[in-house]
Amino acid sequence: VCLLSLAFILIIPHFAATKVLMRFLPQDIREAAKAHPDPPVGRQMIGYLITALAAAIYVGVIFFLGADGIRRGYGFWLLFGRFMLFMYGYKLFDILVQDQYIVITRKYYVQFYPETKECKSWDDRSFNTKNQLIRLISFPFVCALMAWITLIIGR
Repeated sequence: VCLLSLAFILIIPHFAATKVLMRFLPQDIREAAKAHPDPPVGRQMIGYLITALAAAIYVGVIFFLGADGIRRGYGFWLLFGRFMLFMYGYKLFDILVQDQYIVITRKYYVQFYPETKECKSWDDRSFNTKNQLIRLISFPFVCALMAWITLIIGR
């Protein structure tokens, strides 16, 4: 999933509409890039298909984790732990590699949106802190719900 996500963020700028890609970045970067031309509609459609495929694979991995856990006889707590390990492991990769290294340190998106080069947010390592904290706090509840649903469906 981490490799899929990495490939996704490296490939999607070639296909995504500016407003779609920019909604994950700070306000000053969004403002600087809002006049950037979008790729042709055909490429955008490919981008949407890639996004749908990535989402389907992500859901498939979660389904596999639950189904494999049921097959192995896992109860609620083992399923919960398995989902927590997956979600927090992926989020750690997302924060450290994707957000901090690729977006902030390497400034990967500047090559696609050169008009954002002077934006101060490219150096703000805390640009996504609030959203990340919300996700990190919600994970135990989401994982408990996934474990409970897996047990209901699987037994």
